[in-house]
Amino acid sequence: MFVQPHSRLSRRLSSIFILAVLVFVAGLDSVNADEIAVWNFNDSDLVVDHGVGTLTSNIVVTNIQFGAGTTNNARLGDLAGQALSLQGGTGTTNNGRNITFTVSTVGFANIVFSFATQGTGTGFNSNQLQYSLDGINFIDFGSPYVPAAAFGSVPIVFTLTSIVGLNNNPNAAFRIVFNGATSSTGNNRIDNVVVEGTSTTIPEPTTAVLLFTGLTGLLGLKRKRRKAAS
Repeated sequence: MFVQPHSRLSRRLSSIFILAVLVFVAGLDSVNADEIAVWNFNDSDLVVDHGVGTLTSNIVVTNIQFGAGTTNNARLGDLAGQALSLQGGTGTTNNGRNITFTVSTVGFANIVFSFATQGTGTGFNSNQLQYSLDGINFIDFGSPYVPAAAFGSVPIVFTLTSIVGLNNNPNAAFRIVFNGATSSTGNNRIDNVVVEGTSTTIPEPTTAVLLFTGLTGLLGLKRKRRKAAS
């Protein structure tokens, strides 16, 4: 059976159009939030567990402990495991002290900082999130939060999309300042700390250009053949 040239051309155009759509859809994947750094504390240390980042603290070392964790806000299949447990310390000396997460957000925008937390009745009950654009100077973000008595299922989420300086920033940092402890053993547990953002990476331009150039060329060829036939 003889197939008309324009029929074959139409099929070729359809194939190229589908490929172009696939490239476009691949680009849409980049708008999904990606984990930049995750701390699950399951190894009972302050080392980042997924991604790249550092966690430092000026809380008295003996008051930095680990207790039972949760799957609240867990990512990438992490188990409940352990959670970071911070105590008020002798004379509640740790009031006003902090933990600081330093993370490069290069390649990401629309930054979100989230974690699971719980606190005892005499633990830190007025805690402030701060952010930094240079890793040195910190600015309060939102109001102080009060941890629930149990982890539950809803994490604390700070959406920092309005802070455009955190986008694509190699020196981004996030700090929690603890206050309100009324006893040395009063404590807060923190688990599954996640810094995430929207990837700003787009599909390689050359690929899209080649596809659309080929599509345009074939459309031109089809028009010429139609003119010749008429």
